Amino acid sequence: MSEKLIQLRQELVENPYLTFDSDGKGVSRVFDAEWDFHALNQIRKTISFGHIGEKYRHDIQSYLYALMQWQKKKSNSNSHTAVSSLIKTRHQLNTIATRWGKSDFSLLSSEREWKKCTKALHGVGGVGICQHIASTINALNKAGLVTCYVHKREYTKWVNPDAGDGQAIAFPEAIHVSILRTVVEFVETYHPYRHQISATMEKLYTYQDEMFNAELKVLGVSALNERQMATFITRMSRITSKWPERKAIPDFSFYRRGKWLGAMLRMCFICVGLFSAARREELLSMNKESYDDTLAAVPKVSGFSTKGNKGERIYTTWNTAPIAKLALELAYDATQAARKYSLERLDDGYQNGLLTQDQYNAKKQDLESAFISSDIPYVSEAFLNKTSLKCSIDGANDALNMKEFNIIATSEDAEEFDLLNPDRVGSLKVGGGLPKLSPHDLRRSFVVFMVKNRLGNALTVKYQLKHRNINMSNWYANYSELVRTNQLLTDTQLMSEFDEAIENSAVDAWDEIYNVSDTLSGAEGERIAQNKAERLAQGEEIVMSRSELLALVRSGDKSIVLLPTGGYCTNRNCERLCSLMDIVEAPCEHKVITDKAAKRLSRERDNLIASFRVINDMGDYANELI
Repeated sequence: MSEKLIQLRQELVENPYLTFDSDGKGVSRVFDAEWDFHALNQIRKTISFGHIGEKYRHDIQSYLYALMQWQKKKSNSNSHTAVSSLIKTRHQLNTIATRWGKSDFSLLSSEREWKKCTKALHGVGGVGICQHIASTINALNKAGLVTCYVHKREYTKWVNPDAGDGQAIAFPEAIHVSILRTVVEFVETYHPYRHQISATMEKLYTYQDEMFNAELKVLGVSALNERQMATFITRMSRITSKWPERKAIPDFSFYRRGKWLGAMLRMCFICVGLFSAARREELLSMNKESYDDTLAAVPKVSGFSTKGNKGERIYTTWNTAPIAKLALELAYDATQAARKYSLERLDDGYQNGLLTQDQYNAKKQDLESAFISSDIPYVSEAFLNKTSLKCSIDGANDALNMKEFNIIATSEDAEEFDLLNPDRVGSLKVGGGLPKLSPHDLRRSFVVFMVKNRLGNALTVKYQLKHRNINMSNWYANYSELVRTNQLLTDTQLMSEFDEAIENSAVDAWDEIYNVSDTLSGAEGERIAQNKAERLAQGEEIVMSRSELLALVRSGDKSIVLLPTGGYCTNRNCERLCSLMDIVEAPCEHKVITDKAAKRLSRERDNLIASFRVINDMGDYANELI
């Protein structure tokens, strides 16, 4: 057993604290069922181990603790990775343990156990999952806890080719426009009613609380059982459905659990997401004060990003459209009653000692968002036990795939979808809806729409999506150029215009050679010049008319390509593009240089000579610079 493992096991005998509150007091111990990270003020506040079998739980907690200590030691700020990253590592350790059947990961240093483990991991998931598992094992290796190390050639053997964990989807343009139209119309329709919606919901919360407390008193109980609660909710629904406020707002419904408000929040979320491409948590950090159009011609939204910063919040901005202002105002103002009600319950819970200072601060911060939870339980304890008070827009495939979009794919949509999403070919059926619609799909669709329609490039995408690497921006734009080209090729009228423009350009070039240029050089140019001189000597004023040239171009008898060095290539069967090859090879037999091109080449030659002489005069210093 390695020295680090011996040291680890000695530490764990005491079951030490590993999380602390803002005052530095211990909060969670290694073997607690839940680790509380509220004091770090990150997006993820807790790590739960309750769902992990007892057979593996203590080992997984031990090795995760060991990784955290190693991360702290190698960090300049004495900090471990973000809580969200620790949750992923916990998940990978649990996956390894359940497939391998063991959780003492030090055994992986044995070649025999390592072979058993790798065999068990075959078919575990897609490329991304396998890569993450390999990274977790390699982190254990770097921390000195195991000796095995996973190379790419090894973890690619674990990949299940049928696992669908590919790239986020990009919408076909017609579906993209349809979704945009739907959310914009929704926001514009309900924005004027936002304060009225909040006032109506406040009346509902107050009335239902009074009736709930009265019900408890009549029945003489401290809590309603499942049957009693169902009866009470049905009665409340029947009474409130007759309120005049319900009919004053188009298609509005009362739901204490937030069904109507939840759908409204998702519409606003999609609207801001499609007009900013911000990530899910970045969108959830915004409120109606996030929009600003006072400092620049292009309006912006601001929010907090934690990506790539160990979970620490960074305030940043995204370009957007004016509709984002209406969407954020609608989301924030319409949920003001829920926000007020939640703050009152938070204050009561904190004053009664049901919340710590860090938990209270974290939940209060959640309520600053425009996108707060609209699900208000009757029982305070259920409310206070919520992990987050923000709207539940998780990463599930259909998290945003609402029936309001009424998406019915055409054959053109399905064909474009397959081009944009080759790893999901066939998943968009003609007559059906999108196979999924998650927050990340909004980001990729934004990029593809921008790049395909020439509204931006990789650098635009890099800024807007807050990527650190332009390669990631290019990856998001995958296949957008292919679809754009395909659409161009299928537009017969446009392609006809292209063909006509190309023919006219070719005729212009030949006309310059035969009828405009006084001097021609190049092997083919000299032949044409000689023929031209003979015909002019015979009294011809125009050597070859444009109509004759056009006929020869269309028949394919004459072909011409503008060379990057100036001049033209006239070989229709040429497979190379001439550059400076004339210097080292025999001159091309098909090259033509007009007097206009010769003058340009002459200037370039003079500039090269001047540059060479300057460098030559610098002597050894030039060599050092090179």
